[in-house]
Amino acid sequence: MPEFTSYKLDSLAFHEAVIHPAFADIVPDGFPFRGTLNEFSLMDNVVTKRPIIDIRRHQNIMQRRDASCDIIYKKVFGATTRQISVEEIYGATDFCRNEFYQGDLKHYRSKDPLFEKNILPYFQGALNVDIASNAYFGDVERIAVDGDQWSTNIFDGVFKWIDTYIANTLIPASQTMTIADGEDFYDGSGPATAYALFKQMYEAQPVLMESWPDADKAFYVSKQIASAYEDYLIATAGQGSGYITELKTGIKQLAYKGIPILVQDTWTPIITQIKGATGYAAVLTIRGNFVFATDKMYGEGENGTTALEVWYEKKDMKWYYRFFIKAGTQIALPEFIVVAKSSWT
Repeated sequence: MPEFTSYKLDSLAFHEAVIHPAFADIVPDGFPFRGTLNEFSLMDNVVTKRPIIDIRRHQNIMQRRDASCDIIYKKVFGATTRQISVEEIYGATDFCRNEFYQGDLKHYRSKDPLFEKNILPYFQGALNVDIASNAYFGDVERIAVDGDQWSTNIFDGVFKWIDTYIANTLIPASQTMTIADGEDFYDGSGPATAYALFKQMYEAQPVLMESWPDADKAFYVSKQIASAYEDYLIATAGQGSGYITELKTGIKQLAYKGIPILVQDTWTPIITQIKGATGYAAVLTIRGNFVFATDKMYGEGENGTTALEVWYEKKDMKWYYRFFIKAGTQIALPEFIVVAKSSWT
């Protein structure tokens, strides 16, 4: 009888197979997670905390040379006190189903490469959904409720930071709007309300943000808001001005005044879970302004490098797994955020 050993994936291999593809501009074929994590800037070498990346365009660096022989060197990249930090995260559980897939135990025992190929989609899908829900809605102070479908209290997410920066006025009140409780974008007034919301957000941009190319900005919105806006375009015969063509794909993309509208299918379900009633959100910002941090070299286990371990417990006739990652979020330029959302805590 062959000896049972666990399947292990080291931290770097785990990062390349599970974490990094979810943040790619073009998600690999066959990858089970389809989300908008590709809109985040990825920092993959944050051990505990690091200064936030600077995504601003830099200009005004030319100087007139006078008659002296001195050249005065101008500081271009300013330091920032804003930092991004990461939380140590793990998952460990028994797998209640008898199989990950048909034939898994046979492949596991024989150390067949098919075992890794066939089980990784499970972790790619499940783990990245949890990362996405926390990347936007995470709040470590939130108390989890048994039976919650969405994970929202593992690390602080973008909306937690938005609330922080609104409170300290780094995001001015003029760039924030409230979506009223009870709002229904699918009722008769929904299309006009959605159009008015996009118009209000567009006009609330600060001057510096407005000067950026429209292609470098995006609206991130709940699906219901985008759907209502599209109904408005149909009703007013405005389809010609409400779409742009994505250069990467050649596919028509919903837009407002040339700024792409990226639909967030999971936002309303997650907000509804947190709020206990239907809620929505919309954010206008610079693409890449949301930052996700991890440490691709972080691992645990005997050698300190194992990020994923899977094994079969013979006496229980169950599969077990555990994984270890670091994760955290931040906003590079909070002043370039225009937000409209329902209230939730």
